Amino acid sequence: MRGKKGILTMAIVAALAMALTTVGSTAGASDGGAVAAKKKCKKKKASSAKKKKKCKKKKNTGGGTTNTPLVRATLTWSNGGSDDVDMDLFVFDSSGARAANGSDTIPLSSISSDVTGPAGQETFTDQAFNQKRPLSFAVCYTVGGSVHTDYTITYVTADGASHTDSRTDALGNSPGSSTHIDYPADGVPIPSGYCPN
Repeated sequence: MRGKKGILTMAIVAALAMALTTVGSTAGASDGGAVAAKKKCKKKKASSAKKKKKCKKKKNTGGGTTNTPLVRATLTWSNGGSDDVDMDLFVFDSSGARAANGSDTIPLSSISSDVTGPAGQETFTDQAFNQKRPLSFAVCYTVGGSVHTDYTITYVTADGASHTDSRTDALGNSPGSSTHIDYPADGVPIPSGYCPN
């Protein structure tokens, strides 16, 4: 009887061990599946986060709050023939503000100091070129007399295109010469009487 009980006990223990092993491996398999599913979910979340980050980066670089400075106009002159030659770069925006003679009322911009002499250079920098603001430009000869001068103006329109105009013996106050030349680059109106001569 003891022998039968021992065999029976061993059979029960073996059956239980087998059942536990089967349940454990099934549970392990389902746990493994759950773990794999969680990993996939994390991967999806991670890739979604990466996509979101990429989208955010694209949005910020395309038109974010960071302003992009660009020299929008440069006036250079030479052969003035007199120490009191005063060539001036004028810039106008669509709201009626202007920059010239070292003074600037155009927001987010700067103009160089007023320069006089037989040769010189003045520049206008748009501190927010990414806003594609329309501007117009002009060159003004502000000293009386019949002295002529050569000049070159280079300006950038709102679409990013660069334009250059060079004139020889173009400005002065003698008969047949002009005291100013206008460049309505982006169609912004240039007010009359801006050039004092």
